[in-house]
Amino acid sequence: MGSRATETSQAIRQLPKLKSLLKKYRQLKNMQSGLLQLSELASSVTDMDAFYHALKPLIKTLFVTDSFHIALLNSSDELQLTYCQNLGEIASHQSVDISNWRKSLTGLVLLNQKMAHYSANKIMQLAEADEISLSDSACIDWLGVPLKRGEQVVGVIALQSYDAKLNFSKSDSEILTIIAEQLVKAIDRVRSRELLESSISQRTVTLTEANQQLQREIVERQLAVKAHQVLLNISELTAKSHTIDKFYQALHHEVNKLLPAKNFYIALLSDDKSELEFPYYCDEKLSQPETRALSDGLSEMTIKAGKPILLSDRVLYTLAAQGNVTQCAFTKHYPEHEMPRSWLAAPLTDHGEIFGVIAIQHYQDENAYQSKDLELMRFVSHHIAIEILRQKVQHQALQSHEALEQIINKRTQELQATNLNLRMQIEERRKAEARLYHEAHHDALTQLPNRAMFSDRLTYAMRHLKRHPNHRFAVLFIDLDRFKMINDTLGHHAGDQFLIEISHRLRDCVRDNDILARLGGDEFVVLLDSLQSLDDIEEIASRIITSIAQPFDLDGHTLYSNASIGIAQSRITYKDANEILRDADAAMYQAKSLGRGRYVFFDDSMREKIIASMTLEQELRQAIKSKQFELHYQKISDLTSTKTLGFEVLLRWQHPTKGLLTPSEFLFMAEETGMILDIETWVIEEVCLQLKLWKKSKEYEHAYIGVNLSGRHLIQANQLTKLMGLISINTVEPERLILEFNESAFARHTELALKGLRKLKEFGVKLALDDYGAGLSSFNFLHNYPFEFIKLDRSFIRSLNNNDKNLSLVKALHELGTKFGYRLVAEGIESEAMLQKLQTVGCEFGQGYHISRPAKIVQAKSASNVVAMHRAQQSL
Repeated sequence: MGSRATETSQAIRQLPKLKSLLKKYRQLKNMQSGLLQLSELASSVTDMDAFYHALKPLIKTLFVTDSFHIALLNSSDELQLTYCQNLGEIASHQSVDISNWRKSLTGLVLLNQKMAHYSANKIMQLAEADEISLSDSACIDWLGVPLKRGEQVVGVIALQSYDAKLNFSKSDSEILTIIAEQLVKAIDRVRSRELLESSISQRTVTLTEANQQLQREIVERQLAVKAHQVLLNISELTAKSHTIDKFYQALHHEVNKLLPAKNFYIALLSDDKSELEFPYYCDEKLSQPETRALSDGLSEMTIKAGKPILLSDRVLYTLAAQGNVTQCAFTKHYPEHEMPRSWLAAPLTDHGEIFGVIAIQHYQDENAYQSKDLELMRFVSHHIAIEILRQKVQHQALQSHEALEQIINKRTQELQATNLNLRMQIEERRKAEARLYHEAHHDALTQLPNRAMFSDRLTYAMRHLKRHPNHRFAVLFIDLDRFKMINDTLGHHAGDQFLIEISHRLRDCVRDNDILARLGGDEFVVLLDSLQSLDDIEEIASRIITSIAQPFDLDGHTLYSNASIGIAQSRITYKDANEILRDADAAMYQAKSLGRGRYVFFDDSMREKIIASMTLEQELRQAIKSKQFELHYQKISDLTSTKTLGFEVLLRWQHPTKGLLTPSEFLFMAEETGMILDIETWVIEEVCLQLKLWKKSKEYEHAYIGVNLSGRHLIQANQLTKLMGLISINTVEPERLILEFNESAFARHTELALKGLRKLKEFGVKLALDDYGAGLSSFNFLHNYPFEFIKLDRSFIRSLNNNDKNLSLVKALHELGTKFGYRLVAEGIESEAMLQKLQTVGCEFGQGYHISRPAKIVQAKSASNVVAMHRAQQSL
């Protein structure tokens, strides 16, 4: 009995301990169950509001209070209350300015980045120390834990107790820390899902509506080909542009193809529609503005109207939804120095909601844009809006790519059910990629390989040559004659048909293992691979020339062309494909210069000529800048009285290393490059200055100066006007100038050149036909053209030494001159005998070494330059 009583007594003493252990066990079980629920909740809930509401009973189960709140950092790094279970805490946070969130208990936890447990006394101490702002809702006990993503703190979760008997323990801190970890994971998961689903939904809706709108537009009307191409380019910008800045630049370039858009900008509303930002702004007067609050500007006017607007000469034109255009006076105050002469804008909309403006403006021309452009601007702005939204969606999609991959991994089981559909999509994509590859490597017109593909194959052949030195190949560079004439006369459609027929003929001429490509325009290239001998190259080249020489039947017209072929053979020394193409191109130009319709093999001398030509061009440009030219004057005399009629000015180049060069050594390059106009401008200015000096000195005050000019002045647009303006500026005596042109100026543009000569005649200058007798020397020039002097070429004059029959021709020309109003000038008189022969047949004027050698006149501001010229002539 005693032992039983003892056991009973011990059991009674152990009972409180057992109850305590049971209570701890229940608490641990509740905590484990709660944490398991939290983990499942984070994996299953797809909406943050639903997650927060589901978190409330879990908090109540694990802690002594159900008063808690969650605050997260926003995009501006400001702490915002995301969820709060306690109305007092909501009021407390609302009383604290968002910019002063650091002076709150939640802010202290975020700034210190560690757990904090504050009693009521500690809270009062913090408030007295001005570390926090004390709110009306004062709790008894406060526990806060930072929400961390890795090492980065993104927010705070905090518990509040308002019962003096209920305080938080160390275990509460540990449990809340675990909840914080699960909470961050849940927030990331739910936000990723929300962002992904929103992005997918928005993009699907946008693409669906864009497709429907496009179908309606196609049914209603067809835009011009140029507008279609621009809109197609705009739709492709999202795929081509890697950054938003490049996207806007490309967008500007495309709009500029449709309308004058030198001044172009895009303005977008902020999310709360209170500010206007300018992500792209290109203006010739104003720099890119900063983001600003909505005001009374032109952009805001378009946003308020919600319709395309045209401002021209202070009149507003507005395009209604039905297509009607209304107009009214523009009465807003606007700075005159910033006011454009013409301004055209349209709103950017998304599902009928305006989110920005696209605008173009012109500061010089008030008629730069017409009211009919309003409809075009509305149409363009619609497509631009779609592309801007698509660009944003794509940017967001790229940012959430990692989250998307995680979701795809989790939904693998679901995707297995749609595996067949996915394989079909992959096959379609493969076909699309094959089409894109073909388009990127083939010419759209002829379907031949393009430059990119040809370069790849040529590079491969060159690499193969390095591994197999006995391998041989060649490149044929083919250029067609008369292609530009076909385009200009029959139109681009005929030109395209011509190129297609050329491609068919070239295919028939090359072998199966050869590569035929079109580089662009009328240039084709052939890679002849696996050659056995030089005869193979010549055979194919001859076959091509013969085939191209056959007539072409285009739109009822029979046309003829020729092929000039440059051939470059494989060499181990070639470094890349560009070098062999360059040499083949050089050989082709050599073939054209030899008479076209032939082939020429490249040799090193051609490269040397190209280098020499490039060097000459560079030196000639430097000579123009440095004014390395000088003028020599040769006297033109009356052959009977020996009286001086005037002088012919002869151009010389004082080369820094080669000495004095004559025009035959450099003028051909000046003609090819167009630099001849700059040189002749300088010559005109110098000659007019010399006329002024002679006028002051009273010597040669009535003498003429003859200047040789390029035919470009007669056949190029506006060049004749510039020439007459130059003469007017530099002299008041244009009648003392003799402008000399040779027959090449009239060879191709006879009527145009004749009109130019008549304008010069009316302007007052004298006109001379130079080098008559050296070329075709048509009699048409004698009676139809307003020449006052016919200058017989020195080669023709030289023939008089051995051929007296030509004297009869000179006599006949002299007699015709009395009828047609011109006078003869003989060039190249080099002996007394030649002078006497010309005098006997009536030639009136002449020049040459026998009369006077060319001499340089030293420029001076007095009459001493005339004396210097006399002395120079006597010394020669």
